[in-house]
Amino acid sequence: MKKLAIIAAMLGACALTSNAQAIYDYLSEKAPEAYKYNDYYYQRASHFAELPVDGDDIIILGNSLSDNGRWNEAFDDANIKNRGIISDVVQGVSDRLELITKGKPKKIFLLIGVNDVSHHLTPDSITTAVEKLIMKIKQQTPTTEIYLQSWLPINNDFKRYKNMIGKEMVIFHGNVMLEQVARRQGVTWINLFPAFADKEMKLPKHLTNDGLHLNDAGYRIWCQEIAKYINPNVKFNPNDLYPIDNEDIVLVGNQLIGGPEWHELFNNANVKSRNSWADVVEGLPALAKNVAKKSPKQIVLLPSYNGKNLAKGHNLSGDFHADSIVAYVEQAIQNVKEVSPNTSIVLQSLMPVNSTYEKYADFKGTAKKVKAANKKLQKLAKKHKIEWVDVYSAMVDENGDLKAEYTNDGFKLMGKGYTAWSNILKAIIK
Repeated sequence: MKKLAIIAAMLGACALTSNAQAIYDYLSEKAPEAYKYNDYYYQRASHFAELPVDGDDIIILGNSLSDNGRWNEAFDDANIKNRGIISDVVQGVSDRLELITKGKPKKIFLLIGVNDVSHHLTPDSITTAVEKLIMKIKQQTPTTEIYLQSWLPINNDFKRYKNMIGKEMVIFHGNVMLEQVARRQGVTWINLFPAFADKEMKLPKHLTNDGLHLNDAGYRIWCQEIAKYINPNVKFNPNDLYPIDNEDIVLVGNQLIGGPEWHELFNNANVKSRNSWADVVEGLPALAKNVAKKSPKQIVLLPSYNGKNLAKGHNLSGDFHADSIVAYVEQAIQNVKEVSPNTSIVLQSLMPVNSTYEKYADFKGTAKKVKAANKKLQKLAKKHKIEWVDVYSAMVDENGDLKAEYTNDGFKLMGKGYTAWSNILKAIIK
């Protein structure tokens, strides 16, 4: 019901344009239950709707475990494409499957079902749904090689995910059933579980910080396990999981930077991103410095607003201070120059926020203030002799809000928003 209310609001106050409407209609037609998905699902799915898939592509398909990996970077292959969505379930993958299968990809690596476990479904019901999903893939793209990956162990010592407490045996039995599914369907079975389980059959603490998701050490193991299936001659350096070198262009900023598949938007494997999980500007200097240590060809900075702890589910504040933002951005610029003098720097403007969404209501009436802050940022770019890109003007509506067709939550972007943004940057990123 909560999701229905959100969509009703989207259809009313924030009328959807063709891109957003297309993904909405697509999911509505394919699955009446599609409304149970969160805002992020629609942001990613609408983004995927704008990205091509072809017969040379290898698709990493699944939930947050897939979403959080930088697969194309790890294997140095632009044809490896991430189609993971945080919190996704078997039905969610099924609902968006045609966005992938219509391109007849070369391979699909599937890992899905753990979130279904957290919804208290039985191993039998989940694995039955996975088998139906595999049959659907085979029907829609018969030439695609399918690799079914096992569920990973969990570690409830963290006590982070209450719905996963006591589900260890569900995962164990589910993997037994998934292997049987792979055999029945004639697809390749990849049993990841042993590589991730300690002697107590738990996900080791050095591979995770929450008991469910992986850190870089965890992704290093995963990549080692699937490398031979990706390509027998694949390039993979376990000592440098996500390399950055002097040919790379790195977008640096908040969660907006982390949302899209930039290398696909630019059709350039050297375009990469590094983002903080917070939305605010305060973390930009340290993040920029860490990226600069790799000496990339170019760093493209995205500033953001000041933050504070709000009860509305985000940490952006409409009571931001332009001088404070400029100070943090200048520190980021100085950090890059000091650490990597040969790296060129591009500074983008602040992004608009849509104040018609309740959680961003404190941004109402701040358009003049945002414009003033952007003028100061532009002067900062001139002072440091770096390139300036005005993203704000193309993303804002006549009321000073982020265009309704570009967002479904007031700040994070839908597919059309990322496409519009990348089109602006293409004059700079080549």
